[in-house]
Amino acid sequence: MVLFSLIIFCITFLIDSNSCYIAETRLGHNSVIIHERLLVFGGWKNSSNITKTYTSSEIFYLDLTKQFDTENEQWELILEGNLPVYECFSTSLVSKLDDDIIYLIGGFRTNITTGEPEDDPNLIYMYNYSSITWTPVKVNNAITRGEISGVIDDKGIIYIYGGNNITNYSNFYEYQGKLYNDIQILNVSSTIWTKLNIFQNLPSPCSAYTANLLTNGIIVYIGGFESDSGNYTMANLTLSSMKILKLFDTKKSEWSQMNVTGGDTIDPRVYHSSVLAPDGNIILFGGVGKYYQPINTKIALLNINKDIYEWSIPSSSSPPLLFGHSANLYGNYMIVAFGCDVNALTMNSQIYLFDVNQHIWVTTYTPPPIPNASNKPNKSSSLALGLGLGLGIGGSVLFFLGIIFYKKNKTKPSTNPILEIAGSRSISDSS
Repeated sequence: MVLFSLIIFCITFLIDSNSCYIAETRLGHNSVIIHERLLVFGGWKNSSNITKTYTSSEIFYLDLTKQFDTENEQWELILEGNLPVYECFSTSLVSKLDDDIIYLIGGFRTNITTGEPEDDPNLIYMYNYSSITWTPVKVNNAITRGEISGVIDDKGIIYIYGGNNITNYSNFYEYQGKLYNDIQILNVSSTIWTKLNIFQNLPSPCSAYTANLLTNGIIVYIGGFESDSGNYTMANLTLSSMKILKLFDTKKSEWSQMNVTGGDTIDPRVYHSSVLAPDGNIILFGGVGKYYQPINTKIALLNINKDIYEWSIPSSSSPPLLFGHSANLYGNYMIVAFGCDVNALTMNSQIYLFDVNQHIWVTTYTPPPIPNASNKPNKSSSLALGLGLGLGIGGSVLFFLGIIFYKKNKTKPSTNPILEIAGSRSISDSS
């Protein structure tokens, strides 16, 4: 019985060992909301050498159906779901046509075996959430870059603007490469990749921006690096003005810009985040200036309900100024994860919560009601459930076998003499 208990303990430990996963710090990673979970993968570790500092290839998640606070959130590892390559500063999107599918596009990549930069022929990967498998998507004429942010519409069309092709990684202050200003689209139904032929009102080549798709089909691009000629060194890169917003109309395939005239002044930035809240505000957080210079405004709201959008700064205490982090909207919260502390230049391992209704930072997450919760279990959860049920059934069988064995021995006549002790009565003398 002791051996059986030990076996149960060991198996239970193995099942639950992924429940206390300690996530490595990172920046430039991907995060998506899928089936009430915040999935995180990819990114770049803290090091001075970008060519050999990519994180391990694991995928882990935070269960958004459970309450937690920012001091004791519990990351859980997805077993057998490793990335096919190391990557950072790419874009990832959940399909609007099949909520089991995540698309991973572009970014800066290195070989998992050597750690060296590589030209991965598979520019797009598809992740199946239920089967926990990565599959390369074969598309023609796909040109993807790093420091991009994509959006996907209800028809399954992914839009990607510009991006960065770095040609010299030797030192951050000596980066060289080329920025782009084209719009490329991927139809996830047909897997057709297309570069749109647009020649009017083209914006400057840009990367490290954020993109938010509005309900009217307009994509709002905020911030980023710019280079008028496309080709750049770090010395001649500029930062996109926060007073001039790039707008792309997906219904007309037309570019325009908006001069934001009223409201508060917001510092230009790169490697920031933005989410579109239900109240008609784009919530901007974090970022960094050129050469890692701190910026004055950590968080700002862009009111898109007005004819001319307007910036405002909420009066709320905030977490450290981060860049290279991720931000996702779920329920009443913008969930900020990982990144690098601009002022200390140290990697961050925490998450932060911004209440999008009250416009304040909070420390406790309360899950929203989920009327249409998915019934599709994660493979690792199914494994744990199956093992748990198996152990339960096996334990019950052994328990009943033990009872039967005990009863048989209890009623079986003994052939050995029984020593009777004063004050007791032997079983054989019960007659």
